[in-house]
Amino acid sequence: MTTGRVDIVEQGPRRPRRAGIAVLVALAAVPLLGILASRDTSRPAPAPEPTPVPEKTPVPVRDAVSVRSNAVYPAADGAGATRTLRVTFPDGSRAELTYPAGLSLDSLGARPYAGGRLTGDGDSGEFRSLTAPLYGEAEIAAGRPMIRRLTGGVTLWPGPLGVDGAGSVLLFAFGDWRLALQDERAGMTFEQRLAWAENLRGTLTPDGFLTLSAGGPLRLSRPGEVRDGVLVGPQLWLGGLSRRMLVLAPVGRHDPGCGRLGRASVALDPRHAISGSACRDGFYLAASGDESFVRSALRNVRVRAL
Repeated sequence: MTTGRVDIVEQGPRRPRRAGIAVLVALAAVPLLGILASRDTSRPAPAPEPTPVPEKTPVPVRDAVSVRSNAVYPAADGAGATRTLRVTFPDGSRAELTYPAGLSLDSLGARPYAGGRLTGDGDSGEFRSLTAPLYGEAEIAAGRPMIRRLTGGVTLWPGPLGVDGAGSVLLFAFGDWRLALQDERAGMTFEQRLAWAENLRGTLTPDGFLTLSAGGPLRLSRPGEVRDGVLVGPQLWLGGLSRRMLVLAPVGRHDPGCGRLGRASVALDPRHAISGSACRDGFYLAASGDESFVRSALRNVRVRAL
């Protein structure tokens, strides 16, 4: 890894985030209530004793971190036993899914996955993955303060709790979408982080999908690209908020049966173990969840490039 200026971690007060997000509280001083003494017309009322005035303790007000589903829910077409769904992958390619209505793929929500690396100085650059956290910024924050803002739409956060070897997280904001780049413990230099922040671009399609492009030294992975036995090209992850999840990865029309992939798999959300996979018509499918969902998804879902 190239060396460079080390990023400075700015310490600040602890702030809410991941498993549950605490609501912001602003404490105001309690107003004093005047105590009225009962009066007796036969004798004068005693003078009230002075009431001690409590000190006002200032409490900082913090910015709220919204908890929301970080996914798009496209509308399905069709009636009866079959539905169709049109989707857009992060590289801008489009496809149509045909599936049994009972799978309810349109209700699962779709999230993008992509990979990329920085090039320059003759080296191939270190690969990094971009994922869409289920609960957006709230999931990344996990109750902790942001480290710093790199650009107007990119922030730096502490790595996930309890994950060995995990470094800081770059969080990209594209409209309502949030994409996370998980670094390694050694970490990128400040210049490398800034190169990612300044050269990754996101665009929303009319139906809400997120497409990505890169400039400068940044290169995004191509469909069907494999690194260390893992598919790292553009993908869509359907589901994750429930037990069910289906991953779609285009591998290219020149390899419709995924013969060149060998035993490669996808980098599925770590909370969902892959139960099975299939490949046909130039698309790799991996499923997780209950047995009936996995069996039906791998057997009956058809993907057609548009």
